[in-house]
Amino acid sequence: MHQPQLTTAGRHRLQEQLETLRGDSRREALERVKAARKFCDFREDVTYMDAVREQARIESKIVELERLLAHAVIVETGRSDVVAFGSRVVIREIPGGDEETYRIVGEHEADLAKDTIADTSPLGSGLIGGVVGQTVSIVSPGGTLDFEIVRIER
Repeated sequence: MHQPQLTTAGRHRLQEQLETLRGDSRREALERVKAARKFCDFREDVTYMDAVREQARIESKIVELERLLAHAVIVETGRSDVVAFGSRVVIREIPGGDEETYRIVGEHEADLAKDTIADTSPLGSGLIGGVVGQTVSIVSPGGTLDFEIVRIER
């Protein structure tokens, strides 16, 4: 079995998400089911069915996060002279692109909105092992893109 990798910060965020799901989210979902149950014909009531589906989704997510956190390996960032799991990397598309900053993380904590990319993504895997000044080529559906590694941070 492949053990998922997380950064310390990623583990912390997932634990917070799990606690929210176990607490407020679970409690609110159960209240919606109870409220819908009072006024429904169970065979046809859309409100009741939606409440039950939401409760099931929350319970499923809780189980998923519990398993992930139980089996995850926490990877600490080491050297800052080579791009590695957990590194924060400043890159620039060649030619003439703007600088972009990403943290290389595991698949379970990757979120472009938070400037984190998976180590298994084309860009993430292409950057792993790179050094400042190196150009890496990434094959994308739109063609090959070249990026220069500008800076590596822990």
